[in-house]
Amino acid sequence: MIRVTVDEKDNRIQRIAITGDFFFYPEEVFPQFEQALIGVKADEEAIREAVNLAYKKLGVVSVGVEPRDFVAAIMQTLRGRSDA
Repeated sequence: MIRVTVDEKDNRIQRIAITGDFFFYPEEVFPQFEQALIGVKADEEAIREAVNLAYKKLGVVSVGVEPRDFVAAIMQTLRGRSDA
């Protein structure tokens, strides 16, 4: 399970917090992973590119989740906000 809290402004991610029941290695780069999403356009393609780039750049290995799971959780949160 992935939980996302996100603030957006002008269709860009301004702040993001990702928590949940998953393993992310190396653990110490997780703040950098979240930071890599700041300023990213709040659309699926841009978020997918940013997540995949962060995985490569930071050398991330995640157990129980894949990059697409983070993208889906972020998009679900963004869509939920726009439906409110």
